[in-house]
Amino acid sequence: MKPSAGTWSALPGARIAQRLGLGALASRLYVYLSGFLAIFLIAAQVAPARFGEYSIYQSVLEVALVVGTLGSSLLFSRNAASVPPRVTRGDLLRTLAIGLPLAALLAAGVVGAQRLPVAGAPFALVVLSLAVFAFNSLRLSYRRGLGHAGLLNWESGVRATVLVLGVATLAALGLEIGVAHLLAINLLALMLVCAAITLPPNGATPPAGPPVLPLASQASATVYALLSFLLRKSDLLLVALFMPLGYVGAFKLAFLLAEAPSQFVQAFLVTKTPAMLDANAANLTAGRLRLARHSFLLGCVLFVALAGLLAVAAPLLKLGPEARDIFVCIAPYFLLRTYTVHHEMMLSLNATMGSLGWWTLLEFALRMASYGVVISLFPDKPHYVFFIAFVSDFLLYELRMRALFGFFPIVRLLRPAMRRSP
Repeated sequence: MKPSAGTWSALPGARIAQRLGLGALASRLYVYLSGFLAIFLIAAQVAPARFGEYSIYQSVLEVALVVGTLGSSLLFSRNAASVPPRVTRGDLLRTLAIGLPLAALLAAGVVGAQRLPVAGAPFALVVLSLAVFAFNSLRLSYRRGLGHAGLLNWESGVRATVLVLGVATLAALGLEIGVAHLLAINLLALMLVCAAITLPPNGATPPAGPPVLPLASQASATVYALLSFLLRKSDLLLVALFMPLGYVGAFKLAFLLAEAPSQFVQAFLVTKTPAMLDANAANLTAGRLRLARHSFLLGCVLFVALAGLLAVAAPLLKLGPEARDIFVCIAPYFLLRTYTVHHEMMLSLNATMGSLGWWTLLEFALRMASYGVVISLFPDKPHYVFFIAFVSDFLLYELRMRALFGFFPIVRLLRPAMRRSP
């Protein structure tokens, strides 16, 4: 039986807003407005090298989170809606007990590879943040499986708002803003989110009991999640190995802006998780596929708005002109992502972990090969890799949907338009 969405749904118009996903879109708008403000404020107040260093620590935190949760966020979402739930509080504790030590070791290795100090306040703050972040992620994933995605959509916006307030306060006091200051503010934000998660209204938690998730499935989930992260989020760490920190900061800024529309669309689709579970070739109707078309149209609108924002803001930022040039090159790929993110979510919720892992490994191998080609031909323009990724990602997702559901989505989406044409 599906849990109640809460008393707010009794308000006039609330059910319509929930059905249309307007709450998710509004929350994501807040997330990215606050996120952009945070990035622009940091870029304006912090030296380019320090901004690049902070960006590296943030990327390290994100990759370590995958191991810290044993890639089990998807498993928690998949199993939460079962009756009874096939995930327990014991799974939560066991996952953190195994994952966090491994994640700390991984973080130390990545930080060392980036020639940054492991012994010091910044790394200690990263490890503390990792523990809180991993707990938050698993609890929010469980709620997602129950259809409660509100706090999940607001979470990163809360963190960005706290970061804005913290940086603005330090700047107003005339204090020098260092990397440790930024990481400490980020830790405070994660702790505030943790407090919000444990409040009674948001208290949906796995039932008490011993672990029931097979460790083998968590191992497969870890491999899949790590490959997915490396595919989606490792670009910054990769270019940081051979590019100056100033370029790293500009790349981070451009990447965040270009990725925003697909993340925005993903937040909307997250609200459709219960309906997307157990989809198959027989019940995948045209109505469900229409989401992919609407997602792409929404992405087009968002990209126009972001291009205008960056054009206005670039002259005001130390990294602005370089970030603008990078954005122009990577925008086509991330515009395509607003279409393929629908397919990605459908596949992740319904395909087997083994299938997900092998397809993601293929996609990752193609991306690394593309980097090898681009770096050899254009050593100072690694972002050109997204031109190749535009073609390879489109083909892979169409083939994967064909393999699981028996058709090419692009054909079904274009068929109505083709019928209307003379």
